[in-house]
Parts: sequence; C-alpha cells; structure tokens
Amino acid sequence: MAITKDFLHNEFKRNIEAGKLQYGIAQEIPSAEVAEILATSNIDWLFVDGEHGAHDLRSILDIARAIAPYDVTPVVRIPEAGTGILKQYLDSGINNIIIPKVESGEEVEQIMYWASYAPRGNRGFGATATRAGRYGRISDYLERINDEMMILPQIESKKGMENLDAIASVPGIGGVFLGPIDLAVDMGHGLNIFHPEVVEAMEYAIKRIHELGVPVGTIAVTPEQGKRFAELGASFIATGVDTAFLVQAADNALAALKSAVEEA
Repeated sequence: MAITKDFLHNEFKRNIEAGKLQYGIAQEIPSAEVAEILATSNIDWLFVDGEHGAHDLRSILDIARAIAPYDVTPVVRIPEAGTGILKQYLDSGINNIIIPKVESGEEVEQIMYWASYAPRGNRGFGATATRAGRYGRISDYLERINDEMMILPQIESKKGMENLDAIASVPGIGGVFLGPIDLAVDMGHGLNIFHPEVVEAMEYAIKRIHELGVPVGTIAVTPEQGKRFAELGASFIATGVDTAFLVQAADNALAALKSAVEEA
C-alpha cells in the first residue's frame, strides 16, 4: 500500500524557518486523551514533558499517535541526554527533542554525536524496522533525517547562560530552549521569574540567540510576557500546562457551586 502522507515532514521546523511563531501548551499527564483534547485547541506544538511528567516511551508514542490527525507537532523533553534514550526516541519517530540542563558547547557536541549517524555520530541505523521510517516505507530516511529533526538543548542555569554562545553555535542543532523557572531558582530568586535579574537574563538570551540565527523557544506564564518574548525574537512559545488547567477549572467550578448554594 502506498503512503500518501509524508510522515517525516517536520511542519514545526518548517514553520519556524518561515518565520511563523509557534504556539504551544505543555502536557504532564501521560494520557493520549488529554493530548487529543489539547490538540483540538488550535495549538501548533505540544510540549510533552518527559522530564517532570510521569511519561515513558510508550505513553509518548500514544500521545504522538493521538495528535497525528491534527496540525500539531509533538516536541518532547526527555529526562536527560544519553545515547540509548536518544536512539530510542528518534527511532520511534520523535524528531523534536528538548534536552534539559545543558551547560556547555561540549555537552551539545556529545548530544549531537549520539543523535547523528556517521560520519558525525554513532547512532545505529534501525529506521527501516521502526516507526521512524514507517517500518521501511520511508526509503530516504537516512538522507532526510538531519534536515527534519530538531535537537533542542535547554539552557536553564547560570553556567548555561555563561556558555550561551558556545551552546547556540554548535552546528546541526534545531534551536535552543530556555527554562526561566529553573534559571530563577539557580540565580537564587526562587520561583520569581519576574525578578529583574531573571528578566534581564532571559531577554538577553532570546536576543542573543536570535542574533546568532538560531531559533529560540521558551515558556511564557502571561500573555504580556509572551508578547515581549516574541518581540525579542522567540520562534516558539509554550504557555500553560494540563495539570494547572485542571486545578484552576476544578477550584473555580467548586467555588462557584459553593457560593451559589450557600448564598441561597
């Protein structure tokens, strides 16, 4: 049977290259149903948080399959870098991968070594037997994957900020993701991402990475913050998370019910 859809085509990457800001939402709950609900909200990318959420490779595959009919691209943050985990996720067809707490250009070089085929790297070839190459039906996977995948080192510490230029300048990365919350904690400001020092660092990082010609993405907790990041050159922004949506909706619904009943 002929495949009519190009499953290797990375719409998220192509839109970023075209200068189209990509809007996303984060998912912590390992549920295909939650992913499908979020995918119908007109987002461009789903930030699947495999670092903090209770995800594993199977739940992430279920999520990727659930949102495949929609114009939404999964972007997965893995717990940490390693040759095994990168090989598994790439061979499973997850082409957009965020690696947390990257702090040097040397780390990024190692990550790209694990994520790349020879001669640059040591990734073993199994795409003809796995979902990545649609079980052998994508015959030109080896020739195309470098142009379709996005490996995204995440800067979220003072040391990472100090080595920002080196991290962002490693050839072949798809972009850089900035983590304002861990950055605030590492700078000694707790969860206050609006502390002047954190704001200054974030704004400098977005502008500098953009100047280097590298896509940069981050998290915005308010519309105003997101607008500012976009003005500075951010290419992809996530706002909100499924667990917070549930908490807020549950609290608001219960408060409204209690208010109506107790005032009667």
